[in-house]
Amino acid sequence: MIEGSEIISLDCSSTVLDTIFFMKTNRIRRIVVTCDGKMVGLFTVDEAMRQILERSVEDKLSNVKLKRIVQVNNADAIEIARAMMQNSVDAVITDGKIVTEKDLVRGYEWGEEEKIFDLAVRAITVEGFTRLSTAAEIMVRNSIRHLPVVEDQPLGMISARDVVYRFSDKLTLQEEVKQVMVPYLVKGDSNLSLREGVELMMQKGVGSLVFSVDHSLYIVTLKDLIKHIYVYSMKV
Repeated sequence: MIEGSEIISLDCSSTVLDTIFFMKTNRIRRIVVTCDGKMVGLFTVDEAMRQILERSVEDKLSNVKLKRIVQVNNADAIEIARAMMQNSVDAVITDGKIVTEKDLVRGYEWGEEEKIFDLAVRAITVEGFTRLSTAAEIMVRNSIRHLPVVEDQPLGMISARDVVYRFSDKLTLQEEVKQVMVPYLVKGDSNLSLREGVELMMQKGVGSLVFSVDHSLYIVTLKDLIKHIYVYSMKV
């Protein structure tokens, strides 16, 4: 059974900017939006970046296109993965708690036979002098949350959370990525098993694992791991 956490919510009368401040203060990446006491959607760093890029941070949450609320009847890992993939969400509600991608990946029983690198895709990268606004546009356009930062060599990682949290501090995305990025990459060996790779991600507290192969960078994210659970469930 997958364990979730207490639901944190804001009323739909809140503005996007207030919500971003709230997320930064509470170190969270998503929040349940309620109207008249009923859950109406999820506001995540994805929606935050879109609103920032559209210069619509004064909009109320009631006017924002939110991710849908998906409720799962039990905390079974495969059911949760299926619900996430079929509804394009990164969290579900079960037993009155919220279960995120990280909760599912942490609680799933990963095997030793398969290699985590088999799930990797070629990473989209940016250079250190790239503006945060450009990095945000790339993430939104490609539906991703992690961009390795590379110049002559890998410098670090910029994530959607980093972008949104920085905006809450500066109210602009004109800074260069290298001023905000995490100044290192968590790298994995291509021979790591799925279990070992996930354990490394959980130990380091990251949502992606990077591999350097033949002078190219490849990446595995939480979303890739959820997809793997889902695909496996279709075979059994």
